[in-house]
Amino acid sequence: MFAEVKARWAREFGQTLNVLVGRGTVDYERLKTEEEDAITECVMNHYRLLKKVSPEVAETFRRHLDIFIIFGGIAKATFPESKPITYPAEAGTIGVEGLIPQAIRYVATASSTYPAYSGYDLNKWTISLTEGTEAYLLGSSTALYKASPTTGQHTYLVVCQDGLIEIGTSPAIIQQKLEFQGQEGRYSPWATHVLVDQTIERNTSIYQYNTRGVLGVSHDLGVRWSVMPKATKVSELRMLGIFFYEFDFMSDLKWIS
Repeated sequence: MFAEVKARWAREFGQTLNVLVGRGTVDYERLKTEEEDAITECVMNHYRLLKKVSPEVAETFRRHLDIFIIFGGIAKATFPESKPITYPAEAGTIGVEGLIPQAIRYVATASSTYPAYSGYDLNKWTISLTEGTEAYLLGSSTALYKASPTTGQHTYLVVCQDGLIEIGTSPAIIQQKLEFQGQEGRYSPWATHVLVDQTIERNTSIYQYNTRGVLGVSHDLGVRWSVMPKATKVSELRMLGIFFYEFDFMSDLKWIS
């Protein structure tokens, strides 16, 4: 099925979106029409409200719709048990939802068993930055991040290309670096674009960082996303994207403590 995924990427996105999954091949299961419709409904529900606040951010999100659907097939095949994708999620299925902090830090204390390593504060998009000191959106200085590996509660995260958004204060990140398990140190960091300190729309405090591509994060391959700040501050850095999850991961309102 990987050939089908590559063909769809090439046909639908060309050079406009780069896809980063950390491996040369991926498992993939073709979705049924109703599963594609479920993902579309989720994405368009978020798009409709994002557009009221920031048409620029909303358009970044909407243009990923087709690739979100492809990632649905990847997530479905990656999870140990194949289940249908529904929205809203139902028992015994795979759900899809906009990214939330609880999908990033899904346990209070990360460990090798539950590798939710991240510099983000629990249940928030805030992260403490120190001038000249590496900080970690995903992973830590000594460990890689993985999505939830719990039986019956697996997750798969998808972060949009250019989907790192700072809210409220002038951006502090000047460089970023992405590393996958088995490829640590392979690629150099990239620089933040020169106009990042300008809001993406008039009369807002919304700033958008450039990233290397659409990032897929699974439970079975580690990743580290680090940043270099130029200031000491608490930043609100939101990831724009979606996540797929087995129903029991979020069968009720979710708070990490």
